Amino acid sequence: MKIERISKEKLDKFKELVDNAETIAIGSHINPDGDNLGSTLALRKSLELYGKDVEVLANDTIDDYLQFLPEKENYKEASRDSYDLFMILDCSEFDRITDKLTPIAKASKNTLVIDHHVGGGIDTDLNLIYDTAPATCELVFEIIDRLNLPIDKDIATLIYTGLCTDTGRFLYANVSEYTFNAAGKLLTLGADSEYIYRNLYQSKPIKVMKFQTEVIANAEFFDKKAYSVISKDLVEKHGVQMGDGETVVGMLRDLDEVNVSMILKEYDNGEYKVSLRSKDCDVAKVARENGGGGHIKASGFSIFDDSLESASAKALTILKEIDA
Repeated sequence: MKIERISKEKLDKFKELVDNAETIAIGSHINPDGDNLGSTLALRKSLELYGKDVEVLANDTIDDYLQFLPEKENYKEASRDSYDLFMILDCSEFDRITDKLTPIAKASKNTLVIDHHVGGGIDTDLNLIYDTAPATCELVFEIIDRLNLPIDKDIATLIYTGLCTDTGRFLYANVSEYTFNAAGKLLTLGADSEYIYRNLYQSKPIKVMKFQTEVIANAEFFDKKAYSVISKDLVEKHGVQMGDGETVVGMLRDLDEVNVSMILKEYDNGEYKVSLRSKDCDVAKVARENGGGGHIKASGFSIFDDSLESASAKALTILKEIDA
């Protein structure tokens, strides 16, 4: 059974773009998660060990739960206005890398995308977009593995972390034989799964648990759906980060009586980010219709409004229209 996704022609093109670049930048979406940081930091170090000058361009802050990751000190501000090669990982739309990185990407000599999300498609010199892959880290591993690029314990740890977080600990339907083969190789190469799991899932501060409990307690339930709001005031009240609420949408979806869950999160400048999860319906379609994207069972989009109340009303209207 053929389980590799990337064609030899595309792998050769990737290597050609890398070999011809003196300076390389890697950028990804805001609100970095495990797959974002795992894929970008792992590819950066592998290409550095290969002999290239590579930077991962910071686009946001790193949440506390990911501070255990190696190489995080290389998530930093850009050193120049353009690069020979700009790689966009774990997203494939300029909106997702924001106005902070988009001008640098567009000014760079060449660009490429490595992503696993439905619906994206920036026109670049090379698009490696495979929406059947459960994580961008799986695609990065395939590139490193098949091109025999350098890999060490830190790279293995980063890729394993991204696989773990974006597959729901290897539970989601898009996990394949290749995913488990990759995970096994990463363990052999030095990834410590117990250390990774402990930091991701067994080191939650009590204040985060209390915060998440309040978000869940405030949830509305109707028609096999769940909905809750995370305001900036609630985040400040508990002394946590907005990212600490991201797992709540999955907790709500996992309830027996719930098929679709939605969380609305309040950010600055009138932006309200919506996270959607489902058991068996296509929420990516809903997200794309509202200017976002993602996976069939996990997606998101943004609402721009003048008030939390108005944004919440819009989000609820969208949720009520979903056939759960």
